[in-house]
Amino acid sequence: MRTDGVDYISSQPEKLGDNILKMVNLSLKLSIYTSPIVVCILYWRDYFTPEGGHALIRYTILCTILCTAAIVARAAGRSKNSVYMAFMDELQIARTRNHPQAREILSKYDFDFSFWPVEFQWKEIDSDEKKSRKYIEPQSQHESFVDSARSMADRVIGYLAAHIFGIRILYPGTVIKHFIEPHLVEGRRRFVEYHQGQRFKLIAQDGNSIDTMFVDRRDSSEYPNGDMLVICCEGNGGFYEVGMTTTPMEAGYSVMGWNHPGFAGSTGDPYPRQEQNAIDVVVQFALHRLNFPAERIILYGWSIGGFTASWAAMNYPNIRAVMLDATFDHVLPLALNVMPASWKSLVVATVHHHLNLAVAEQLVHYPGPVVLFRRTRDEVIALEPGELETNRGNDLLVALLQHRYPHIIDSTTLPLLRDWLIRSDVVERNIFERRHQVDHAACNQLVDEHIETHSTTYPMSIGQDWTVDQKSQMTLFLANRHMVDYDDTHCAQLPAQLFRCPRQFGADSEFEELSGFVKIDPGEL
Repeated sequence: MRTDGVDYISSQPEKLGDNILKMVNLSLKLSIYTSPIVVCILYWRDYFTPEGGHALIRYTILCTILCTAAIVARAAGRSKNSVYMAFMDELQIARTRNHPQAREILSKYDFDFSFWPVEFQWKEIDSDEKKSRKYIEPQSQHESFVDSARSMADRVIGYLAAHIFGIRILYPGTVIKHFIEPHLVEGRRRFVEYHQGQRFKLIAQDGNSIDTMFVDRRDSSEYPNGDMLVICCEGNGGFYEVGMTTTPMEAGYSVMGWNHPGFAGSTGDPYPRQEQNAIDVVVQFALHRLNFPAERIILYGWSIGGFTASWAAMNYPNIRAVMLDATFDHVLPLALNVMPASWKSLVVATVHHHLNLAVAEQLVHYPGPVVLFRRTRDEVIALEPGELETNRGNDLLVALLQHRYPHIIDSTTLPLLRDWLIRSDVVERNIFERRHQVDHAACNQLVDEHIETHSTTYPMSIGQDWTVDQKSQMTLFLANRHMVDYDDTHCAQLPAQLFRCPRQFGADSEFEELSGFVKIDPGEL
């Protein structure tokens, strides 16, 4: 706990009891994550025999006594600590429903999030509670009896694999949170003290508590972009306290950060449906409590955060824009790439039924402007680290463009698009585009004229009667419009200079210019 930016000093009995409980809790977490190994060791050491069972009971009793003594010591120490007792008094006042000074009181402290008062619940908005949500469900296939039985076995094993260790591998933040707690506390302190951040507790549809941080810049003349809210969806090891929120904040936006279920103060586990419920309540909170209209909200997803960002975009199609950074099209190719080839059927079944992160399938249902940031030296979402042609961001772009412009991105132009995607050098790309006589202004005008005559509905019918050369020129124009390269690795912070909200076709400029920042080429950084 911190009080007014100063570390809370606990008494010796409190510190001893707290350290013992933390050690026991961490040991239990690690034993769950490594349960297959632990069970094997216990079996080899005969702990499943009557004699071994008695020994396990004795250990359990000793552990219970130790924990009880630790709880008593901690309680006794806190009861004699005047700072802690003053905090408890203020917490009780702040937790009184609708207390006018609750936020001001709580902002002075950092404490266990389970005791934080609830600010907003999913069920509070009747119209949204009744609204049906869209989900991309795995497609079932017709199988023979033998294949069906084998598939069922893989599904059961996949369930165990996903819940025992799969989710920890996919979202390591569920494990590392126990080791970086001081950094998370420090990150929240910076938000509150330097950016006037407000921490909120939201309750999702499944009952999970979602830990969020909001920085409001709407009333500040220093931030001309503050009337737009960027909702940040972190990666699999990211937390809003130490994550990607820095980029939109430096770009002058209002920002909303939230932690995955099971990360920091958020409860639950980051399985797909819990992730979707979490971003759902975050967007509802932004719309109905923070009073940002959908047209002033940008969804920004980094890496695996592209899954929740694309799901929210699919279900809230009126939002301003979607910006995805170092994101993949689907998690399956990446999972198959790092697991043994002999595990293929198990990996497919596990991902298909339990960890189906279908970013591309969700993104194509969003009708608004999209920009993809690709790291040219990405070592995480590239099947071969650092090899640009294996970057799964390429496949995400292809899926998006093929859906939106099916008569342009077809079998005749797809090889050209793939050829463009392996070129990261700005000069080389310009030469490549000049060779194909790409006129960006003319291409933009063609799309605008089509929209004026028809509509902005996707898929578009534009390009039906075009020559191969015309489609090739438009293909390169569209790729350039939807993807921005940044010459760095997966975890590098995206520069604020590149954080430009894309505009829909028909606007005078491809990107909004950010006040105080220069529009630059990634190669110039």
